[in-house]
Amino acid sequence: MAGERPILYIAGDVHLRGDEPASGGFAAFLRHLADLPPARLVLLGDLFEYWLETRGSLMRYHDVLDRLRGLRRAGWQLDLVLGNRELTAGRQLAVASGCSMHWPSLTVTLGPTTLRVVHGDRICHDPAYHFFAAWMRSFWHRSWQDLHPAFLQDAVARGMRSLSRGTVRSAPAKSVARPPRVFIDRRRVQACGRGVDALVAGHIHQSWRRTIGGVDVLLVGDWPGGRGHWIEGFSDGRLERVARDFSTSAAPA
Repeated sequence: MAGERPILYIAGDVHLRGDEPASGGFAAFLRHLADLPPARLVLLGDLFEYWLETRGSLMRYHDVLDRLRGLRRAGWQLDLVLGNRELTAGRQLAVASGCSMHWPSLTVTLGPTTLRVVHGDRICHDPAYHFFAAWMRSFWHRSWQDLHPAFLQDAVARGMRSLSRGTVRSAPAKSVARPPRVFIDRRRVQACGRGVDALVAGHIHQSWRRTIGGVDVLLVGDWPGGRGHWIEGFSDGRLERVARDFSTSAAPA
């Protein structure tokens, strides 16, 4: 309906590094939301390049955390579905961001439509990652991690991210022809989408809408450079994918 404003925004996979301003598209997006009547913003994970429950993380990402709390004070409902970059997130992130925390999913009613929002890692076939994620979320790992000073935790996290990016960059060209180790698992999609009208996910850094195993699946997309992707939901249950280049303008029209 012309002139109708969205009542729901879903975004994710921003991967803020913290060594640069919370600028670019995502900051412009948050400024745009701040000028609108309060609605609901759901972040489906990987808001950060990595998050640690330390004062260093609070300082590194203070700009975007301040903006999110500003939305909360203005009456916005904020939700964060934890992604694989927030495996160690806890109470500090909830307080600092003003978000209600959810894992592994969040169910949202949008008029006649019921959505399930997930980060997306759990609908992919990636056995090694699922084992790693289970360990990272375990009581034993959290207890072990708490024994180490914050600077050491940060050094380990930075090293793991550098190793991960280096592995991707150094992969031989011939590996492209091999069957991918990580792919969307139809059975996982069906299990995750059971009982809802649509499944909204991220993680894969793509934006599309398809039917997989009888489930209406929407991938939100990521935030490369100054370009952002998100989904807008309306009171009649409509879902629209949005892409906008913020590098040439401060905010969407």
